[in-house]
Amino acid sequence: MLHYIENSKTQVGKELVLMDIGAEYHGYTADVTRTVPASGKFSPEQRVIYDLVYRAQEAGIAACKANNDFWAPHKAAAEVINKGLTALGIIKNETDKHPYFPHGTSHYLGLDVHDRGTYGPLKAGTVITVEPGIYIPEGSPCDRKWWGIAVRIEDDILITANGPENLSAKAPRKAEEIEKLMIEESAFNQLELPKLD
Repeated sequence: MLHYIENSKTQVGKELVLMDIGAEYHGYTADVTRTVPASGKFSPEQRVIYDLVYRAQEAGIAACKANNDFWAPHKAAAEVINKGLTALGIIKNETDKHPYFPHGTSHYLGLDVHDRGTYGPLKAGTVITVEPGIYIPEGSPCDRKWWGIAVRIEDDILITANGPENLSAKAPRKAEEIEKLMIEESAFNQLELPKLD
């Protein structure tokens, strides 16, 4: 699922936790997504899918150049994902229609998290997201070892005359950076919360 609505799960075990975070600062918005392993370490299958999404995002960010078509980041990311899913045997070939990447890669950011834009050529000074994802539901027609894996990585990219600038680059996004961060003690461990009846 793309967004968790019910908020009823109390145990996540060895699953992935996908956090899609919209923020606002002085009237301007940000939209950043990170996917982390609840256990602190990606399983081998989770890591393969995570790294594939990371490579797709890198390709999408590289396509964020002034005068490129708005859809260039999506095309670049989708090409990486389709090649990767084919190599893993999750889809039969790169041109297969599949449900595992069901959304676009970019939207405009500004005064709203999904701001209005021209969807024409990218212009210097514009900020867009680059957020590829792979979501493999239980029961999918692929090896069951992939079932239940969902990964999205999203960053906010400023289009400049000199190439893309990742405005959210300080939020770790490589798998090894995330695993390293996950073993650090949480600041929340120091909080004393009131007891709830």
